[in-house]
Amino acid sequence: MTEVVFEYRTGVARRIATGALLTGSWDASGHPSATWTSVPMTETTGPDGTPAFRATVSLDASKPFTFRWGVWLLGEDGSQFWGIPGEVADPTDTDQVRLLALDPAGPAALDVTFTLTSHHFLGAVPDGAGGVLFRVWAPNARAVEVAFGGPSGYIADDGFGAASAQPRLPLSPGPDGVWAARADGFADHVGGYYLYRVTREDGSVAWRTDPYSRQQSGGGDVNPDGAHYDGDAAGLDGSVSCSVVVDTSPAAFGTGAEDFWADELDPAQPLPRQVEDLVIYELHVGALGFGEPAETDDPSGDPRAGTFADAAAFVDYLADLGVNAVELLPILEFSGSRSWGYGTSHFLAVEKSAGGRAGLAMFVRACHRRGIAVLVDLVFNHFTQDAERAEWMYDTTTPSHNSYYWYEGSDADHAAFPEGGYVDNLSSGWAPRYREEQVRALFVASAAALVEEFHVDGFRLDQTTSIHLYNALHADGSPVGAANVAGRKFLRELCQTLRTIAPDIILIAEDHSGWDEVTEPVQTGGLGFDARWYVDFYHHLIGDKDEGPEYARLLDTAGKELTGPLAMGLFAGALAGSANRTVVYPESHDEAGNAEHSERNILVAVDNAPLVGETRWYAEARIRCVTALSLLAAGTPMFLMGDEVGAQKAYTYNHFTENKEDLYGLRAGSGAGLFAAHRDLVGLRLAMPAARSRGLEVLHTNDAGRVIAFRRWSDPATTGPAGEGDAELLVVSSLNNSPFPSYLLRHPSLAGGPWRLRLSTDDPAYNGRGDVPTAGAAPVSPAGDATLDLRLPAVTTLVFTRAPGTGSG
Repeated sequence: MTEVVFEYRTGVARRIATGALLTGSWDASGHPSATWTSVPMTETTGPDGTPAFRATVSLDASKPFTFRWGVWLLGEDGSQFWGIPGEVADPTDTDQVRLLALDPAGPAALDVTFTLTSHHFLGAVPDGAGGVLFRVWAPNARAVEVAFGGPSGYIADDGFGAASAQPRLPLSPGPDGVWAARADGFADHVGGYYLYRVTREDGSVAWRTDPYSRQQSGGGDVNPDGAHYDGDAAGLDGSVSCSVVVDTSPAAFGTGAEDFWADELDPAQPLPRQVEDLVIYELHVGALGFGEPAETDDPSGDPRAGTFADAAAFVDYLADLGVNAVELLPILEFSGSRSWGYGTSHFLAVEKSAGGRAGLAMFVRACHRRGIAVLVDLVFNHFTQDAERAEWMYDTTTPSHNSYYWYEGSDADHAAFPEGGYVDNLSSGWAPRYREEQVRALFVASAAALVEEFHVDGFRLDQTTSIHLYNALHADGSPVGAANVAGRKFLRELCQTLRTIAPDIILIAEDHSGWDEVTEPVQTGGLGFDARWYVDFYHHLIGDKDEGPEYARLLDTAGKELTGPLAMGLFAGALAGSANRTVVYPESHDEAGNAEHSERNILVAVDNAPLVGETRWYAEARIRCVTALSLLAAGTPMFLMGDEVGAQKAYTYNHFTENKEDLYGLRAGSGAGLFAAHRDLVGLRLAMPAARSRGLEVLHTNDAGRVIAFRRWSDPATTGPAGEGDAELLVVSSLNNSPFPSYLLRHPSLAGGPWRLRLSTDDPAYNGRGDVPTAGAAPVSPAGDATLDLRLPAVTTLVFTRAPGTGSG
């Protein structure tokens, strides 16, 4: 018999379970069995200082056998939940279990561990006894040493820049390719710079940053490219600069408070916890900092990128607008200081040029105090393109051994074109090696650390279709099915790990596969997301990217053709589809001038005509309508920063600092009406259970008249009891440039009690003409044949409500 000590490490400081049960494919005597046996585990502390559970079992090793095992975690309410989120490697097997192979030639005693998340284990971390532990995964390395950096924050390829007073610290190899070493004095090391000097498998030396770095020394744009550097660390490109030893405790955010998060929440302004209750504002921190003189960090004269301090100051604006969620474009370490961030180099380091760890924490706390949830955009479909000192060839020069990157086949298979073995996935880099457990662990730890250390409420995962569907061989474009399968396994592992750590986490996928499984629970075979970006809704509603006739393209067509039909019937299908766990939007960062043919929506609304006089009025009126159609659809609504005040300048990945628009100034000036309309539509959605439900019925479409009408209703099972707001909502939208003095709307669902006008986008408060005053408007009662006779102003959306229990249904 082999004595096996099983240890389950949670990897998070907070206690996520009150107990645990070890279960496996053995009987009470330790022999293989189809009926699994469970034993209680003893709570302990893992080597990373976080709660862990341990049990010892004697297992039969007289014949070769692979046991399967797992852990049930126990909740405070007595419930049990499965603690192994990762699946076995076999592409045909989705079992979330661990495998243990024993045979007679093996050891008599064995330690087996599983770590849910490794962000307290790998990297430069305290050892619990006053020292610092350096751990790094380098499975192909011959040797690894810690080299401590000098004041420049950079070590050249020949070692120039290393601290002369501190000798290199050699690491020892351990299980699974992890190298480790300890040094005394964690507090003394905090704030210090370091790199790994890696002797690769061919004997060459490479200087590498720590993949688990919590901060990089640089926050600028200078890349010495291996040469000597004597400048200021702040001017370095963070992605190639030294890593920094960081104290991750909340007290280390620089405020002097013992517990930074003590007054984080205001009971009077609770955070939303379900995706359907969100109204999301897509925010790029780098595009803030407007309303100031042009500032620069380099001789180019470019204005600076915004910071988390700018974002924290912006929270009052967001609260006035009424949104209850912010989705940040990627804020983890990227190359340079001016970027959208869709090329991460260090997945646990917050971009220093934006304000780093303390800046992010202060922004999240400011949002939470106002009842605003914070979502972060994560990019796990590729690494930064310049990853020379990060993931690229970390411990090897052999393409097939490039540990972080998927390489299909052997080096001999691609002898004539070595790059041909890498995998494209329609992102801006090669696919990660999702089949490798340590690669998946890096991504999981990235998200887990943001939840634990920064109290982030959820994530939007960039282009998940690239992870699970688009993988293709670089050599010839042929599909790589194994990479797709491994990508799906990774996404399920990620989602389930995060829900184990934070059950109310909000998870959104940018996914274009059309698969229902994307938003199905992992337990039933889905990927586990709460919602997916619904880009087809944008193509139907706006359509300024030269889309084909299969899309409605309402705003683009309305701006170009003053008369003639609009494809309201086509758009009706998108409205209905919005109920399928989606995030809907009239514009995102991709469609506001960056993509070919696209531009800001207020320009699309009038085909780029000058925004003056009547043209301005029509532009704003059309924007108010498409905003209403988005905010009152059945998906979770989102809009891009600047939409609410009619921002006009192209928002591109490479010119966003030059094209900053002063949102404060626009709100006080030309954008005041649009801001008021957005604010009131957001408020209506959040106040009405019917508007937040998935119940949507299209009642009427009129392509020739450019009119659409749909009904929303609340479901007491998901939105609360009747009386918590109006039970029914009727939206009638006309993009016709002429009014309808009498518009007959007929549908059986209109029968019953009267409808009360709740909001008109033509209200003078929004710069409308007020053709149908909202205040004092008499209720509209349907005729006996369920017909409403409405006065429908030009380019207007009317929103009616009806009291609970008065409808025909």
